[in-house]
Amino acid sequence: MSASKTLFRATRSETRADVTDRAAREIIDAEAAARNQRIARLRSLRLQSEAAARDVSKTKPARKSRKKAG
Repeated sequence: MSASKTLFRATRSETRADVTDRAAREIIDAEAAARNQRIARLRSLRLQSEAAARDVSKTKPARKSRKKAG
């Protein structure tokens, strides 16, 4: 057995660490994707709401203030 084979051989604990790392990264990536979808949905709803509010304010005439008779 040469020194190079023993130097670069993956140990059992490294393999477990790699499996754990990969699983954790998959979970984190899935959560990030879900969060990005939720943000995009909420952003579009907010923009629609703001556009509707702008349209209502444009069509609604401004109220004139009344002066008190004195």
